[in-house]
Amino acid sequence: MALAVAAASTWGCSTPPLLADAETARTNTHTVLAFEETLFNKHRVEEAFSRYLARDFKDHGAALPGHVSISQYPDARIVIERTVAQRDLVAVQLHWEQRPGQGVERVDIFRLTDSLIVDHWGVAQDALERNSAEPTPR
Repeated sequence: MALAVAAASTWGCSTPPLLADAETARTNTHTVLAFEETLFNKHRVEEAFSRYLARDFKDHGAALPGHVSISQYPDARIVIERTVAQRDLVAVQLHWEQRPGQGVERVDIFRLTDSLIVDHWGVAQDALERNSAEPTPR
């Protein structure tokens, strides 16, 4: 806390840049997680796309599943493994279980402007057996 007070006094009344970047990253992470929850777990594709994606949204990689692919997996769920955020970028590592024992490992990277997702890059691969008694090779 003393560091924040000292930093604030150094920059006057304005928010220090480092704290502003951290707050932006936190807010953007919440937006991305809400988007993925709405899309993958609630299966409300139109709401997810209209509420969280900017009008000029661009998909640059392993495309986000649309209505057709989501509707093929009515019981699908995601499990967020971890997030990493810096300024306007948020990366999410997740497991998308489409059917019991069948799924996809994804890493999605989002860029946001004004709390809306403007860019998405993603990679995906078939999931390794998640419930195997044998350790995963490294």
